[in-house]
Amino acid sequence: MKLYIAVDGEGASGVATANEMVPNRPGYEFGRRMMTLDVNAAVAGGFDGGADEVVVNDSHWQMNNVEMELLDPRADLIRGVGKHLGMVEGIDEGFDAAFFIGLHARAGGSDGVGNETIYGREVIGIRMNGNLVGETEINAAVAGYFGVPVVMISGDNILCEEVRQTLPEVETAVVKYAINRFSARCISLEKAHGLIREKAAKSLREVSRHKSFFVEGPVEFEVEFMSTAEASLASLMPGSVRRSPRCVAYTGKDVIEARKGLFSVLIIGASASNDIYG
Repeated sequence: MKLYIAVDGEGASGVATANEMVPNRPGYEFGRRMMTLDVNAAVAGGFDGGADEVVVNDSHWQMNNVEMELLDPRADLIRGVGKHLGMVEGIDEGFDAAFFIGLHARAGGSDGVGNETIYGREVIGIRMNGNLVGETEINAAVAGYFGVPVVMISGDNILCEEVRQTLPEVETAVVKYAINRFSARCISLEKAHGLIREKAAKSLREVSRHKSFFVEGPVEFEVEFMSTAEASLASLMPGSVRRSPRCVAYTGKDVIEARKGLFSVLIIGASASNDIYG
């Protein structure tokens, strides 16, 4: 069985503050270590559950966080930026199942730890076909396009509650309980890693009951930016529509085309953040 694992940072065990999530800040090395230990627990659980090949995609920030010298040697690692499928780069290579490890709640919907959707400061919220979504739903839809079900996820309690709205059968490992965006009650690392490994193994042993999250095209993404400056620039993207002073939408014939348009809109819009007003 071929297993894909995307790993993010905000939802990692023990991680709660911005300093632990952002490169070059005090605490960031701790955050990297927590990501690596979580993904190792998921890799171990994957092999316990029947995987014979595992590929991990580093999906946080500049996507070079996982400490490769500490990574379980049975897993390959995708790292670095510029990946056209981003957090699920390589998911189109014939995988049987996917885990999302260390993810976080969506922007605009809760006090989940590290809540955001792709961009932290610039984006108030993103909607897919009218529904508020986060990185979990967007990437699960991309995986679903290629027939890959997301069978297990780890993060805080709010993320795990959110994801069941889209993936009701997914196995969830709650490694911390959100207090607000930058504080949480964290369970011990021993318990967290044991839970991740247990849920990972269980999800693969029961993989046949999981369905991929397929979104019929056409697919529309609508971004609500923090400022009108960002929306104004984002609307330069050919094919985009400026719905309101802060909202820009892009529609693609399927989720892959729509996602490419979404990321282009976000990259162009975020370039306005150097403006004097922020």
